[in-house]
Amino acid sequence: MFKLSLKDEDILVKITVRKPVTNKEVVNNFIGNILTGAGGDIADKVYLILTNDTLYLEYKGHAAIGYAEEIRNVDNISLSDLKEFLVTSNKNEELIEIKTSRKDFLFIRDNTNEDNLALAMSKVINDIKFNI
Repeated sequence: MFKLSLKDEDILVKITVRKPVTNKEVVNNFIGNILTGAGGDIADKVYLILTNDTLYLEYKGHAAIGYAEEIRNVDNISLSDLKEFLVTSNKNEELIEIKTSRKDFLFIRDNTNEDNLALAMSKVINDIKFNI
């Protein structure tokens, strides 16, 4: 469906996060699967991919047939449009709040390895934004 054509050398930081799924999204997905006969899931796995000037949000889900992972959607956020990239650590998770002038995003990252990659990404973003 969607494809990001980034080269590895363009990517500064890439982390895997989860989008919290609401009850409404679960119900809509269930009804949609019944009505269409498709068996898709909710794309809650998201890759946050940082380049020198853009933060990409690449949403991953699974195909109904074969259950292969596929890209469902890609959001592009120019770093100049990025208002906030806040990271809050809570036990084994990092809560990530992304705010732009048009939309806000909320993600959760598994931090059981205590590598604090979301916090590292926020520091890189701040370094880039102050040099723009």
